[in-house]
Amino acid sequence: MSVASINRPLPLAIVGLSFGKHIIASMRSSQASDYFKLEAVSDLRKNVAEETAAEYGVKAYSSIEEVLEDDSIAVVGLYTQPFGRAKLLREILRAGKDVMTTKPFELDADEAEDILREAQSLGRVIHLNSPCPEPTLDLAQIQTWVEEFDLGRLVGARGEVWAPYLEEADGSWKDDPMLCPGGAMMRLGIYLINDIIRLAGPVEQVNLIGARVRTGRPTPDNALLTISCASGCLASVYASFCVDDGDRYSNGLTLNYERGTIYRNVGPEDSPPKCDYSNLSLVMQRAQSRQIVAKNSFNEYSGIYQWDKLYRAIVKGESISDNYVQKIVEGVKVLEAMRGLTVSA
Repeated sequence: MSVASINRPLPLAIVGLSFGKHIIASMRSSQASDYFKLEAVSDLRKNVAEETAAEYGVKAYSSIEEVLEDDSIAVVGLYTQPFGRAKLLREILRAGKDVMTTKPFELDADEAEDILREAQSLGRVIHLNSPCPEPTLDLAQIQTWVEEFDLGRLVGARGEVWAPYLEEADGSWKDDPMLCPGGAMMRLGIYLINDIIRLAGPVEQVNLIGARVRTGRPTPDNALLTISCASGCLASVYASFCVDDGDRYSNGLTLNYERGTIYRNVGPEDSPPKCDYSNLSLVMQRAQSRQIVAKNSFNEYSGIYQWDKLYRAIVKGESISDNYVQKIVEGVKVLEAMRGLTVSA
C-alpha cells in the first residue's frame, strides 16, 4: 500500500513503555508514522507514562483499562511482559480495538490459539513482528529461489544470532526459567525459530542445552536448540549474549535443500551491516563445480514490524488468516516445550 493511498493515520496507543519507548522512537523515524498516529501512552508506572506523554505531546494513562475506555484509540501497541499476554489481548479485542504486539506472542500454545481464533470471530486484527503476517522480502526471495531453481526439499537449517549482553539479576521475568525458557534462546533465538517454521513447517521435537558463561542472571546466556520438523528437516538455533565481535543481531541462516544451499547473513562480509539488512546467496553445483548462482540483499530483516500490513488489514476489514494463526501457534509450541526441558547452568 503506497502512502498516497492512505486516507488518514489511525490513532494508536502504546501500552508498556519499558520496550514501548523503543517502538515509539522507531516508528517516528520510519514510514510507520504515515500509517499510525500516536495518541496515548500507558504504563503501570504513572511517572513513566506522564514523562513519555509530555515528551511526545500525547495522553498519559496508568492502566490498560483507561486506554480501552478511550473511544478515540483505534489500535493498541501492546509491549508488556510476554507471559499472560492472551488475557490482555482478549480485553483489547473485546473493546473493539486492533493490536500490534511483539514476540514472544505467548508462552501457552492453547491460550495463544484461543485468542487468535477469537480475533477471527470478532473480525479484529492481531499482528506481531515475529512471525510477521507476511514473509519478509528475504524469506519471499528464498521461497522464489526454491521454485525457480528446483531446489527440492529443505533438509537442514542452522540459525545463529548473538549480541553482547552483560546483565545482572533484577527479579524480572528474564530471571525466571519458566517465563524466559532458554534465556538467550527465547529473547534472541525466537526470530530464527519462527523463520525456520515458516520455511520448514510444523515442529515435532525440540531439545535444548544452555550455559551461564558471564551473565548475572540465573537463566542461560548461551543456548543451543535442536529441532526436528514433520517435513524431515533437521534444524538448530544458536543464541548467545556472550559474543562481542560487532556482528550482532545478524540472524544468520544456512538452508540446505536437496539441490542447493542458501546462505543468509553468513560469513565475514561486513557491508552492508547485517543487523539492518538481509544478504542472500544461493550455491549450487553447475558443470561439476560449486557456483554462486544468485545473490540479493534487502533492507528488511527478521523481526521487522509490518505496520503497512497492519494498516491495510484494518482498513480493509481483514482479520487474520488460518495460515498466520498456525505459524504463530507453532512458534509458541516450541517455547512451551522449552519450558519443560532441563537446561544446565
